[in-house]
Amino acid sequence: MTDNNTARRYGHVVIVGLDGMGNFCKDTATPRMDAIFESGAKTLHGLSLFPTISAQNWGAMLIGTDPEVHGLTNGGISQQDYTNDALPTVFSTVRRAYPDSVLCSVSNWEPINRGIIEQGLGVEKQTAENGEETTDKIVACVLARKPDLLFIQIDDPDEAGHHYGYGTEGHLACITNVDTMVGRIYDAYTDAGIIDDTLFIVITDHGGYQHGHGGYTDTEKYIYFALSGKTVRKTDGFFATTKDINAIVRYAFGLEIPQPQPDGYSSQVPENVFSDYAVPYRKAENGPRCDITPQPQPDLRSKNGLASFFSEDEIKLAMFFEYNGDDAMGKAQFKEYGHVKYYSSGVRGAYAELGATGRLVSEDVRFGKDDFTVCAWLKVDGAPASEAYYCGTKTMTSAGPGFMLGFTNIAILLGVETPDPSSYKEFTFPYLREVSGGWLHVAFVFRRKDCKIDLYRNFEWKKTVELPAYFADASMDALPFTVGDDASGKINTGNNALMYMDDLLIFGKAFTKEDLQTLSAYYAFES
Repeated sequence: MTDNNTARRYGHVVIVGLDGMGNFCKDTATPRMDAIFESGAKTLHGLSLFPTISAQNWGAMLIGTDPEVHGLTNGGISQQDYTNDALPTVFSTVRRAYPDSVLCSVSNWEPINRGIIEQGLGVEKQTAENGEETTDKIVACVLARKPDLLFIQIDDPDEAGHHYGYGTEGHLACITNVDTMVGRIYDAYTDAGIIDDTLFIVITDHGGYQHGHGGYTDTEKYIYFALSGKTVRKTDGFFATTKDINAIVRYAFGLEIPQPQPDGYSSQVPENVFSDYAVPYRKAENGPRCDITPQPQPDLRSKNGLASFFSEDEIKLAMFFEYNGDDAMGKAQFKEYGHVKYYSSGVRGAYAELGATGRLVSEDVRFGKDDFTVCAWLKVDGAPASEAYYCGTKTMTSAGPGFMLGFTNIAILLGVETPDPSSYKEFTFPYLREVSGGWLHVAFVFRRKDCKIDLYRNFEWKKTVELPAYFADASMDALPFTVGDDASGKINTGNNALMYMDDLLIFGKAFTKEDLQTLSAYYAFES
């Protein structure tokens, strides 16, 4: 997608980012934002990208990609500078086009200035303790410097959400207070005499649910997104995601907007927002349904059973959920907590309902420092909106070496940690490009000596993630192996998350592509 009109449309662009506000502004008084955007464009149903976490979405805004592509996390941006020439931030893009431009960033959260915005660009960066101090710094900056591009992050709504609960009286009162700050920022542009040549944007990175966020419930994913400027149409309810900020800034500065690529730059200008821009917005389409014709579960050691495709020495665990939580190999014993339910019409025979109502725990399944592969069928229809873990050996609530595998209604999740608590890594892998319903087969291949983990979806390789060298010698057994939750047994219960799973298989080796083809052939058998 290229903007053929390369004339610069605005002298100034300001992005006012209100962390954790979601669209809760609809539930409280915001007179300044109401007035600023009365003749502009606004929506209460912009989309935060999954996971609904700050680094992933501030990164999406400034870089113009999905979080899976840019790879930034809260922990990562706190530890290292951002350097990726293939995926520059919009600050780098504007600097290249306008070398003498004044670029500024004022943030409550210092890691944005370090771990998302590149160093060495001459961006004037400031960190403030709270929204009031941020606003004071911004007003002074605007009046003195009249920045070409200004990015602002005010953390107050998110802090209030975590403290009081999102959507509660305390959170809403904070939003009303922050509305006053937005008004002061707008007034600074007016006092500086540049408001008529300014594209003024207010956006939030995510909302929240109860005292947290990160899942994909409605109150976490829907966000307020509003624009005011000389080319902005008066419109209500346009479609946009957080990553579209990048393309909007490019539009304002008359810069090229690349064609959206799923695995690269994918920011777009929202449709019907600007009077002089008519490029259609390309929404991502869900992939085809992955419906499975249920087949009976063949006996493990029958001619068509799993042991006829793989040697019994290779099969570490085989949970078929045939109306029980037994290991068909007889190698592991499981204790049931809560109540695990079983239903017919699984991929093979019956399948299990786990999560908020019940989980299975075994002391017998150990991983040590060896290679291994974890495979499972996950039911996408009715998948949880918030993060839910289907198996693992560590907990989200405390440090410890191990792994966690989970999913939501749009993504597969992986968490891994060594005995060093700072080593924790978390990855998300959206799957809607390939499948929109039915069953999804997921395989994680842990290649310990290579310090790599391969992800396969529906028996096809999708991604390889690399881990630090110390991963090779770390045990993966912080806690007993848990099926149907993280190893604390608290996350799925706390999220009220139910999941449906069939055939949880663990192999004591790192699968190759050929091994996945063999497993695919096992499931292709029709009795």
